[in-house]
Amino acid sequence: MKITGLDNVNAESLPKDWSETFEYKENLDRLRSALKDFEKYSHIIVIGNGGSITSFEAYYRALNPNKKVFILSTMEPRFLEEVVKNYPEEKTLVIPVSKSGNTLGMVESLLNFVGNKDQDGYKILAVTNTKSGALLELAKKRNWPVIEHPEIGGRFSGGTTAALVPSYLCGFDIGKITEGIQSGYQLKNEAYALSKKLYDLEQDAVSEVFVPIYSYYLMGFQNLIVQLMHESVCKDSQGQTYYAALAPESQHHTNQRFFGGKRNVTAIFIIYKGSNNLEMSVPEDFKDINIRSEELKIVDKIKYRDALFAEYIGTKTDADNKKIPNFTIELEEINETEIGKFLGFWHLMAFYSALLRGVVPFGQPAVEDSKEITVQTIKKLSR
Repeated sequence: MKITGLDNVNAESLPKDWSETFEYKENLDRLRSALKDFEKYSHIIVIGNGGSITSFEAYYRALNPNKKVFILSTMEPRFLEEVVKNYPEEKTLVIPVSKSGNTLGMVESLLNFVGNKDQDGYKILAVTNTKSGALLELAKKRNWPVIEHPEIGGRFSGGTTAALVPSYLCGFDIGKITEGIQSGYQLKNEAYALSKKLYDLEQDAVSEVFVPIYSYYLMGFQNLIVQLMHESVCKDSQGQTYYAALAPESQHHTNQRFFGGKRNVTAIFIIYKGSNNLEMSVPEDFKDINIRSEELKIVDKIKYRDALFAEYIGTKTDADNKKIPNFTIELEEINETEIGKFLGFWHLMAFYSALLRGVVPFGQPAVEDSKEITVQTIKKLSR
């Protein structure tokens, strides 16, 4: 993984603060053993919200699952009906994930897959804490198996059962994922340097961070990056707004904002060039077609990966020319190890960004009021 646009950071300038969160290591042998009986299911539905699903979403999109998987984060009724239609009971394992077990939306969605008796409905494997919570109580009443969720906050739980249970069942090498995360935690200098750059830009009124992602396979990180940087950092009226989008498509909606709107935005380009050598081939009768004052023959024999890279170069160079600060993170491979490393790096980004602003990296106190209002609104609807 390469990061460009940074200053060197002297090791002495790194904060001494650290968290036990980054020292946690799941017992993978025990987890693999506990999941053996569930490998037979060809379809998986993972139900959760926020950090319960964002890390797995990143793994699932980037890697090559050997199962049909759906990540469910809404109780929209038509959507629930479509999921049931495409995921038959006899083939499907439902995995609700919640550290607290008290996420109302998760329970509401789960009810759509639960029968009226123990033997009815879908096979369910719960991932939650083993001390208390609504999900644990539901599991006890119906004798659902439970995999323990450790006391690690959801957005930092990519190396725990929250993400590793469905990852293992999808055929991913969870050992390599966790090794990659630990490797990402070694990028302290790079993470702090980028965090400091962004903090300094915020002090200069740069309040937004645009994250164009030049790979379909890395788009699963979109929600995780936004969640990490918002929930960890945006406290005490501080922190920047992050918005991520698939590129080069983002060039056709957000580049206008980036270049033509307020000059209060920086960019972190995420790129993956890869090694695929698929080439464009222009038929002879197409070669003299005019496109942007050139003939179409200019793309003949060009590798698609080079064409994609050219899209990034166009946007980055324009930003440089306009003196818009920007940074680039390049992944050289997409596999379990590199994806874990990338995730670990963003954990550190959130951690150091919070420390720079003097706020606690963990917890998200500002979201609790709206959750309570939702509960009270539901209560009024109950009959």
